[in-house]
Amino acid sequence: MTLRACALCLVAALAGCTSLVKVDVPPQREAPAAFSQVPSAHAAADLTNWWRTWQDPELTGYVEAALRSNDDLRTAQARVREARAIASMADAVRYPSLSAQAGAAHGFGNLRDPSGAPDDSPDLDAWAGGVSATWEVDVFGRHASDAEAASAMADAAQEQLRGAHIAVAGEVAQNYLSARGLQRRLAVLDRTLDTLRALRNYADARFAAGQATRYDLGRVDDQIARTEAQRPLLVSEIAVRERRLAVLTGRAAQDATPLGAPGTLEVPPVPAGEVPSSVLERRPDVRASAALVRAQAARLGSAKADLFPRFYLTFIGLDGHVHLDGLPGLSGTGGLIGVGADLPIFNAGRLRANVAANDARLQAALAQHDKALLQTLEEVDNAYGLRHGFDARSARLEASLDVARRNARSARQLYEGGQRTLEDALNARIDALQREDELALAQTDAALATVKLYLALGGGWAEGDDATAAPTADANVFD
Repeated sequence: MTLRACALCLVAALAGCTSLVKVDVPPQREAPAAFSQVPSAHAAADLTNWWRTWQDPELTGYVEAALRSNDDLRTAQARVREARAIASMADAVRYPSLSAQAGAAHGFGNLRDPSGAPDDSPDLDAWAGGVSATWEVDVFGRHASDAEAASAMADAAQEQLRGAHIAVAGEVAQNYLSARGLQRRLAVLDRTLDTLRALRNYADARFAAGQATRYDLGRVDDQIARTEAQRPLLVSEIAVRERRLAVLTGRAAQDATPLGAPGTLEVPPVPAGEVPSSVLERRPDVRASAALVRAQAARLGSAKADLFPRFYLTFIGLDGHVHLDGLPGLSGTGGLIGVGADLPIFNAGRLRANVAANDARLQAALAQHDKALLQTLEEVDNAYGLRHGFDARSARLEASLDVARRNARSARQLYEGGQRTLEDALNARIDALQREDELALAQTDAALATVKLYLALGGGWAEGDDATAAPTADANVFD
């Protein structure tokens, strides 16, 4: 058998021989069968667009504008595109690379011999062209493992984009609902000031009639001043949240749109029917950490494959022509098939240290994944517990407000019947307004706890929401 035939046989043998070094992904921590705080139901709620359950068009508008224009999402989308490109590059290394070469030359001259006599030099014409191919045969799967790791990193980037969707929607909702709660408290405070000023006028009249002292006037003035002192902070906090909403939707803070008058706050019911396995499957951060575990397992496989020989195939094919004046022209074709091997013999333990380092990274990635699982399970039960607690608090405050309002109506009726003073009626009214402020604060807390619950459950994205094109800012979305 000729050397050429032997080389071709070896090429075919290497091309068909693979013995992958595979590292299995370690099993993840088992999830409990049920949450301790989640109510049971026949089916879990649809959390894809949870912000629409509030039945508030303005909230929906802000969230969906942010999902189109937010800068954090643009960054996450760019990282997904980068990760996918890197995965394509890693996969391309597994295949042969082919290149073409071509060149031409023309030589001429008029040289002189040592005596100075002219010596006509012949002209030279030459050209050559050909192709070359190189291929590292992935016998032990090093390149396959690298491609698998890059693909898993792209999956992780995609999950991080989904997580960014959830985070942006949650931050918009939290700022919007906080602003609405502050507006309700501001309205209650303004009604309280109106009542206090009416009480001041009544005290003035009594003082003029000699039925009240300056101490009585000073006490009312102090109550008015303390109440008025709360107003600037509420106004500033509302403006802070309006500016934050502008930035979240891709606009400058100076272009913030003032919120309209607040309506009645209707907190959606608690989502029911959730089980740990479905939540863990839905949460993008858990899915991303699982992808990172897969990536690190593949990197460990690649590091182990480095301990084995590498095999290379080379092919060069040429076609050329050389012509020199006065000599017969030379032309023809030629080629080269080469087989090579690279066997690591001594590297001072570098390769095995790399294996140990990647094994440690895999254990760290698995620990981070387990941590993500535990945090998710904790966050869900905590969020449900907080929502239940705020619901109970709001129910008791509503009952207290009903009593305070009845007392205020009774005091007014008694005043109109001559059995109570105007001061009694106004103080009862102020007490009812204080209960109303406490209820507004509790309802806002319940609304924010509900947003945290939706975030803990991993709501806010769907399988079809994987577009990675950069969004465009729409500065006039609310104009």
